[in-house]
Amino acid sequence: MAMEIKKYQNLVKAERNIFFKSSFERAYQSFLELGYDEKDENFFENHASEIVEKMREQCWTDFLIEEREFTIKMMKELIPSLDYEGLSVHDAIDKYLEAYPDHIYQLCLSNTQSRRSRAGKEFEHIIELILIGAGVPLDSQGNIGKDYFVEKGLGKLVDAVSPGVTEFVINKRNAVLISAKTTLRERWQEVPEEMGRTGAREMFLATLDEKVSDNVLTTLYEANIQLTTTANNKKANFADNDRVLSFEQLVKICRDNAEIWEGYKYTVNQAEQASALLENQINKYSDKEFIKDAIKKRFEAYASFLRK
Repeated sequence: MAMEIKKYQNLVKAERNIFFKSSFERAYQSFLELGYDEKDENFFENHASEIVEKMREQCWTDFLIEEREFTIKMMKELIPSLDYEGLSVHDAIDKYLEAYPDHIYQLCLSNTQSRRSRAGKEFEHIIELILIGAGVPLDSQGNIGKDYFVEKGLGKLVDAVSPGVTEFVINKRNAVLISAKTTLRERWQEVPEEMGRTGAREMFLATLDEKVSDNVLTTLYEANIQLTTTANNKKANFADNDRVLSFEQLVKICRDNAEIWEGYKYTVNQAEQASALLENQINKYSDKEFIKDAIKKRFEAYASFLRK
């Protein structure tokens, strides 16, 4: 008996969650495959745009291999539900296709939707890994949690804050806020609204969008939101607009801002709050040496302020 389409859709959804790597796992895999874990901090500042482009390409290559295997697996799931006894190979294939055109369509649609979601989240993680590689301290919404970001006044659209949430609470003017969107479309309108609620001095909107109108750029700029993209995209599409920054410039801004906090005397409570967030991340990334080492370095910066 043919499998009901609703049952198949639920099966595809459940198996997808199990089968595919998380967006972070894939980004980190590409980071290692490209040898970036062996580069020094200045390399990330000087080659940030190139790293974004190469990591996205590597992520896409790795993903296509995995998606192909998943598609084959899920199409095979339908085979046992039909009786092919006495049929030739050709007739058996015909029977399969005639029984499941809608199922195959839904599988392809699910693949397409998954690709869109994956691309955006991987982009966020790529930016995060570049900043970590450059020695930039930061807290990301993916690590800390959306609820905690909202609770501390960062809102839902801020993907990362440097040096961290604790510093943002202490002094919003000396915190760098970053939001990442591969393409803006109409969603860019949400960013100025969210920016106004944070009370921060400015926000950096990282994107790969090649078509952003002058009106949108002006609106973002007047809301103290700096559009940031790859050096190649800036050169090709925004060459005459100094308001559009490159990822190299963003990394330098974050590094310079982090220096402002060097020597800052945290209270015990501030140090404890920051350390607690970092301890959770150290445990979370216990098998990711590059990230774990960077988090431990941040943890040590607060250690002297903790209760003895």
